[in-house]
Amino acid sequence: MSDTEDSSSQTTTQAVVLKEDKGFVSFFQTLDDTDTNTIKLFDRKGYYSLHGQDAVFVSLMHFKTKKSLKYWTIEQAKKKLKTSNTVVHSKSNNEDDEEQEDGLAYLTIRQGVEYETIIKELFDEKKKIEIWGNRPNRANQWEIIKKGSPGNIQMFEDVIQTNIEGSCMMALKIAREKGTLTFGIAFGDATFKTLGLSQFVDNDHLSNLSSFIMQMSIKECLIYNDLKSYDHKKVTEKLEEAGIPITIVPKADFNSKNVDQDLTRLLGNISNNLIDLEQEHAIQSVSCLIKHLELLSNANFFGKFKLEKFDLEKYMRLDPSSFKGLHIIESKEATKDQSLYSLLNQCNTPMGSRLLLQWVKQPLIDTDEIEVRLNFVDAFYNDLELRESLRANDLKKVGDLDRLAKKFYGQKSSLEDCVNLYGTTQRLPVLLSSLRNYSGTYQEILQINFVEPLTGMIQGFKKFAAMVETTIDLDLANDKHEYVIRATFNEDLKKMQDKKNEISKKIESTRLNVSDAIGLDESKVKLHYTDKDGYLLRISRKDEPSIRKNTKCIVYATQKDGVRFSTKELGMLNEAYTKISAAYQEKQSGIAKRALEIAASFVPLIEDLSSLIATLDVFVTMAHVSSISPIPYVRPTVHPLGQGSTEIVGGRHPCVEIQDGVSFIPNDISLVRDESQFQIITGPNMGGKSTFIRQVGLIVLMAQIGCFVPCQEASISVVDCILSRVGAGDSQLRGVSTFMAEMLETSYILKVATKNSLIIIDELGRGTSTYDGFGLAWGIAEYICNQIGGFCLFATHFHELTVLEEMMPMVKNLHVAATADNNTFTLLYKVEKGSCDQSFGIHVAVLADFPKEVIDLAKLKAKELESFESNTLKKNYNQFLDEFKEIDLNNADQEKTLSLVQNLLSKYSIDINN
Repeated sequence: MSDTEDSSSQTTTQAVVLKEDKGFVSFFQTLDDTDTNTIKLFDRKGYYSLHGQDAVFVSLMHFKTKKSLKYWTIEQAKKKLKTSNTVVHSKSNNEDDEEQEDGLAYLTIRQGVEYETIIKELFDEKKKIEIWGNRPNRANQWEIIKKGSPGNIQMFEDVIQTNIEGSCMMALKIAREKGTLTFGIAFGDATFKTLGLSQFVDNDHLSNLSSFIMQMSIKECLIYNDLKSYDHKKVTEKLEEAGIPITIVPKADFNSKNVDQDLTRLLGNISNNLIDLEQEHAIQSVSCLIKHLELLSNANFFGKFKLEKFDLEKYMRLDPSSFKGLHIIESKEATKDQSLYSLLNQCNTPMGSRLLLQWVKQPLIDTDEIEVRLNFVDAFYNDLELRESLRANDLKKVGDLDRLAKKFYGQKSSLEDCVNLYGTTQRLPVLLSSLRNYSGTYQEILQINFVEPLTGMIQGFKKFAAMVETTIDLDLANDKHEYVIRATFNEDLKKMQDKKNEISKKIESTRLNVSDAIGLDESKVKLHYTDKDGYLLRISRKDEPSIRKNTKCIVYATQKDGVRFSTKELGMLNEAYTKISAAYQEKQSGIAKRALEIAASFVPLIEDLSSLIATLDVFVTMAHVSSISPIPYVRPTVHPLGQGSTEIVGGRHPCVEIQDGVSFIPNDISLVRDESQFQIITGPNMGGKSTFIRQVGLIVLMAQIGCFVPCQEASISVVDCILSRVGAGDSQLRGVSTFMAEMLETSYILKVATKNSLIIIDELGRGTSTYDGFGLAWGIAEYICNQIGGFCLFATHFHELTVLEEMMPMVKNLHVAATADNNTFTLLYKVEKGSCDQSFGIHVAVLADFPKEVIDLAKLKAKELESFESNTLKKNYNQFLDEFKEIDLNNADQEKTLSLVQNLLSKYSIDINN
């Protein structure tokens, strides 16, 4: 395929041999092909090409087949190709690949939607991207003109418009000081002009690091290689588990020598930003981050960044297992309709959606801050008129102010961006009026936090509005979506505009003439304008026969919205209109540039407005979701960390209750310190144990976000973390079995949990033998009760565990109710006090319509095993008694006697309490 060949051809063809390809193949072979994580695209001026292993990867990723590939088999390069890693054999395991070719795989992708989609998919796959361009007037001499990575998408911001989480990269410094593991972290997002610092001590399980990378939505990590360090190995394993791409950098990059100067240039004034220079390791990481984000190479960044400190102690810790187990955000386990974030995210603005995601990932610890959020939600929850006014009108048409600010900062804005910002500012007085009309309980806090700041912003945007109204033709912008300087602003522009208006009238006259000529009502022949084609005529597809035999009509395209066509006269008028429009654009360019420079001076005000709108949007959205639930949510009572109890009346799972066809059964939970803080939940499979324990975790998390919760009444004791061991799954990439994964997660919980934590454990010990599983479950339960002391929900099929209620005062038994007889089995989904003495496994098999022969055999074997266990216990007990009689109790001292008895109990696996 030549460089000018149409890239839309995506079908399998015979290998193509062209002279002009030889030079490129020779160049391509000089490139490093060992870095499989970097995808190289070559800009062919109209389309892009990929080659070798990159072409194969993108073909399978995007097109789901190798049929989109072509192969270059150039005789002079063939021998060299076959000994190179870039040789790709098209024979694959895919059954739909019928042809076989040897050579260099070659793939083309179109500019526009296809290119943008593939770029997004590559970043989602955690790939780095390089765009190569041909050097001017030098054939087959290529250079990198654009590059990006998951943590740095600056150069692809025009493509990645919908990435709600942004692109946060972190630099990580590992230090071991006096036996204590310390992390110094700098994190930043060049898209949103933010830099951050965090330095904290961690344990051997790296629980704080796990929470940090999840809560900050880290997309990439910079770290230097220390092959001798065990800490470095553990950290890289933790990052790989979390799916965070790692970029190895020189240790010298973590040098804080010039950090004061660098930060001053980026921040404007260090003293006004909350920098803690005592965090030595974090400061060294800042230097590394600034270098690899290339922040100092862009003068537009100077003085525009903000610095923040991330304090882990302010937020509830949530690790990847909790995010996955509780379905907090979208994942492979939780689709869009099943996660808590998806449920809550009914925000009207992109800024609101981003802020809500941050809040969901960072639940608060401080009860005062939680109560402040609850007050705002309460205000909008109890004022339907205000809430609906804000959602339906005031917030709905606000654009992405963060993206607008970014465009003005980077001098990539247009007059259209000015008009869009102008439109938002014109709606602010209506928004202000709605907020001022509120006269409820929380009028004062709305006044301080929204009304007063918004009043000042409206005043601040008055000069911007005046500039737009004076310079930009808003009538054309609204009517035709043309964004130009107002003609009255300049005499030459006025003349050109008059000429455009004259041509426009002739175009309209032509439309009427054509409608008469083809015999259609003029209302059925419409003008269609695009930047690419200019003016065309459009009729519906059913009216297409009216132009079929008319030789003066030239059809351009037939699409869903109709048939687009033109005539010779309209073509000439369109050409004239295009020329005068181009001249107008050239004449106005200097004026437009100055207008955009003035608009850029309002960026700080735009950012303040964005923050205010985002916060308001989140509060209104949480109130909206709380009120439209099948049963409205309620405001929780929140107790400080370590105080009070967690008691929920009529609790519901927020994501399950909204599903179609579900009539949710609410349930209570009472986690009272020292009385019922450890709950053992037994009952049949499918009976609702997992849903019940998950809903408790989600209700606690929602309360600490500052949201109302799905129940009749809730009293929540703030927890420092939610730790979950829910669901079975292995990790084949790590060579870890299901049971080993379960043990690793549980070990992590036992090391990390505190007396102020909420622990959620579901069906522990199923991956091994019954006896081992029961022994582990018992040991873990005792350890949590005696050594940790936090709140715990422990769902299990080991009914023998329920005896712990008699041994420990803080343990209480619950069970999910079910009824069964010979013919029927009914799951009631009601959680009741007390234990369940059977699992109803065979009953569930009956519901699943197992063959009768299988059911009968299962019942027989179950009885045999019960008899075997009973006889085994009896036999062991008799043997124990025989050997116990032989102990000389009269002559042995007390300690020795107790030791002998304990050894016998252990030998015959007898629990003396039973």
